[in-house]
Amino acid sequence: RFIDEVFSMEIYKPICPQLTIIDAGAYEGEFSFYCLPFAKKVYAIEPDPRPYKIMEKRIKKFEVGSVIKPFELGLSGKDGERRLHNSGGGGSQLHAERSTAEDTISVRTMSLASFMKQNKIEWVDVLKIDVENSEGEIFSAPDFPLVADKIKMIIGEHGEGLEKLLVPLGFKYKKYEYEFIYER
Repeated sequence: RFIDEVFSMEIYKPICPQLTIIDAGAYEGEFSFYCLPFAKKVYAIEPDPRPYKIMEKRIKKFEVGSVIKPFELGLSGKDGERRLHNSGGGGSQLHAERSTAEDTISVRTMSLASFMKQNKIEWVDVLKIDVENSEGEIFSAPDFPLVADKIKMIIGEHGEGLEKLLVPLGFKYKKYEYEFIYER
């Protein structure tokens, strides 16, 4: 009876967290998949087409498209197009808008506020952000303060210098060995 009730019928599911999560810099979707047990919706954002395609295939293979929604774009300080150093192996970075380096590709970009507005996201429980040092650009965007109070927690690995942008908007800073967390 225990196995049936708990695992088959999921009688305790109503008390489980059902979080709204943005996975910025989703790469192949590792964090997005990690969040499945407690996510209502995961918005997985990845601008590099190679890991994005792998993530998309995984979402289809495991039939989790009702929870994980992938977006092939980069978060930036503003909407438009940018050049992306496309390493394909992680660590891809946005370059200056007019960069012509041979190892770059053109990608669509959006500010976080535009992304939330376009996708009708009213509340974000967790914003995981690993965008290879573009975090400062995203959080200093002119429209970021319009959505800052709709974000409960920001977690990432490139948090140096973000205190001056996020603490005045009501976030409290916590530093861990390799990560940072800003929380309300």
